[in-house]
Amino acid sequence: MDILILVVSGKLGVQVHPDCGSYGGVKLNVASPSIYSAILKLRSLLTREEKLKWVGIICFALMTSVLEVITASVIVVFAQVLNQPEVGQKYLSMVGFAPHLSPARVLFFIAIIVGIIYLVKNLVAAAEVFFQNFSIQKINYQFKNKLLHRYAEADYGFYLTRNSSLGLAVVTEVDLICSGGMLSIATILSEEIIFLSLVCLVVFMNPSLALTIFAITMLFGLLLSKIMFPQFYRWGQRLQDAGLNSGQNLLQFFHGFKEIVLLGKREAFIDAYKFHSLKKSQVQALQTATNTLPRLVIEVLFVGVFVTTVAIMCLDHESPTQMIGLLGGYLYAGFRLMPGLNRIINMLNTFKSVIPSIERVYKEYTSVAAKENYVDVPDFAFQNSINLTGVSFSYLNTEKDALKNVSFEVKKGECIGIVGETGSGKSTLVDLMLGLLRPYKGAILIDAKHPVNSYQWHQKIGYVPQSIYLTDDTIAANIAFGEKEVDVQRLNAAIDAAQLSKFIEQLPDGAKTVVGERGVRLSGGERQRISIARALYRNPEVLIFDEATSALDNETEAKLMETIHSVSKNRTVIMIAHRLTTLKDCDRIVMMDGGMVRQITAYENLQKDNIKSHA
Repeated sequence: MDILILVVSGKLGVQVHPDCGSYGGVKLNVASPSIYSAILKLRSLLTREEKLKWVGIICFALMTSVLEVITASVIVVFAQVLNQPEVGQKYLSMVGFAPHLSPARVLFFIAIIVGIIYLVKNLVAAAEVFFQNFSIQKINYQFKNKLLHRYAEADYGFYLTRNSSLGLAVVTEVDLICSGGMLSIATILSEEIIFLSLVCLVVFMNPSLALTIFAITMLFGLLLSKIMFPQFYRWGQRLQDAGLNSGQNLLQFFHGFKEIVLLGKREAFIDAYKFHSLKKSQVQALQTATNTLPRLVIEVLFVGVFVTTVAIMCLDHESPTQMIGLLGGYLYAGFRLMPGLNRIINMLNTFKSVIPSIERVYKEYTSVAAKENYVDVPDFAFQNSINLTGVSFSYLNTEKDALKNVSFEVKKGECIGIVGETGSGKSTLVDLMLGLLRPYKGAILIDAKHPVNSYQWHQKIGYVPQSIYLTDDTIAANIAFGEKEVDVQRLNAAIDAAQLSKFIEQLPDGAKTVVGERGVRLSGGERQRISIARALYRNPEVLIFDEATSALDNETEAKLMETIHSVSKNRTVIMIAHRLTTLKDCDRIVMMDGGMVRQITAYENLQKDNIKSHA
C-alpha cells in the first residue's frame, strides 16, 4: 500500500546519488528526480486536448475499479451460496427473483450473474486498454510533430553547436516516453485505483486481515523505493548514453564509409560501435532480468499472506462456513491484485528508467527557440536594396566576433562578389544576409525596413551552397525539393537554365533517375548543376552562391561559371568565392579580412593592386 500512496504523493524514488547523467554529450552530476517531478514535466508538454484524453483514461480506470469491486463482492456471495444456498435466495429476492427457488436454481442464477458481471468487467477493461493505447499513440504522433516544428523554427546557430545525432535521438526518445512512460503511468493509474478499491473491500470484510496486508506491503514498498527504483534510473541514464553513442557511431560509419574503407579504419569504427552496443545490451539484460524479481517476490508474499489469513481466522474461532466466503473473496482479490501489483512495480521500474529521456526531451523542447526566429511580413517587397548597418556577430559558446561592424549596401539587380581568406567571415556574412543567423549588434534590412529573418525574404532567394544536400530520390524530386507535386514546366525551365538537359537526356530514366544518398552516383559538377536548378526552380529574385565552385577542377568550374552568369541576368546576385578570378564579372567586390570589410572595389582595381604587389 505504501507504494501506491507514495506514487500519488510524488515522493517515490527521491534519491540523491553521485551517478552522472548526460545531455548532448556533456556529462552532468544529477540527482535522481522524483516520479512526481517527471509527471509534471510530461504534463507541461501536453495540450488541453491531450490533457482531456487523460481525463478519459482516469474515467475508464474508475469504471473498471468499480466493476472489479462488484465482481469481488459477487465472488464472495457465490462462495457463501455454494455452502449456504438459502443465503443466495435472499440475495436473489432483493433483485426481483421469485422466492422459494430450489437450491440448484439458486446456484444456477447466481453463477449466471457472476459470469455476466465478469464478462462486462473484462469488456470494459479491454475497451480501457484500447482507449489508453490509441490515446497515447496519438499524443506521441502530435508531440513529435510539435517537436519537429520547433526544430524547423530554431535559429540556424542552434544547429551549429550540436551533433545531428542528438536531434535524431531526441525524436526517437519521444516514442520511448509514450510507450514506456505515458503507458506506464496509465497502467499504474488504472491498477492503483483497482488496488485501492479491492483493499477497501478487504478492510470492509476483515479489518485485522487488512492491517496485516498493509504492514507487509509497506515493508515491501519501502525496500523497492530505497533500493530498486534509483537503480532503474541509473540504468536508464546508461541506456540513454549508450544509445546516443552507438547511434552516433553508426551515422559516422555510413556517412564516412568511403574514407573509412580507403584509410583501412573499418575495425576502429566497428570496435567503437561494439563497445557502446555491448554496454547497452548488458544494461538492458540486467534491467529485464531484474524486472522479473518482483513477480517471484509477490507470489511468495501472496502465499505467505494467505497462510497468515487462515491462521488469523482460526485463532478468531470463526466457523468454516464463514471462512469460505471470506477466503473466496480474499482469493479473488489476491489473484487479481497479485498480477496487478506486479504490473505496477514493473511499470514503475520502466517509468523510472524512462525519466532520463523525459528530462532530455523536456529540456530540448523548452530550450529550442520557437517562432520569434522567423517572422511573417505580409507587405514585404524587395524594390531597392539590401542594407547592412554596423553588423557584428559571434557564434554561440565563443567570445571572438566572427563579424565586426560590417556595413555596405547591395542594390537590386547588382552582382556583388565577396572574397577573402578562409575564416575571414564570408560564409557567416551570407548566413546573416539569408536571415539564418541574427547579429547581436546592427541590422540587415531590405529596402531599409523589412527584416531578412522573414518567410517572405526566403521565398525570394535561390541559394546554391558549396556542398548540396541531395536526398536518395530522383533528380526531379531533388530539384523540386520538398514539393509534393512537381511543376513540370518549372522543372524543365530550371533544368535548361542549369544546362542539365544534355546530361539528363543520356540517362535511361531521365529526370526520374535516382541519384543515391547524398548524390553519390553523380560527379561534383552534376551535383552543383542540380543545386543551381533547385535554386532556379522557385524563379527567385536573388541568387546567392556560397563558394559553389570551390571543390571543382578548373575546367568544370569554367563551364559552371558560364551557367551561373547566364542564369544571373536580371537578378540580384551575391557570390562568395575563394579565388578572385571567379568574381571577374561582378559589379563590385567586397574584400573580407578578419571578420571586417577591408575594401569594396571593382575587379579591375583589385587586379591592378595584385600586379603592383607582385612587381
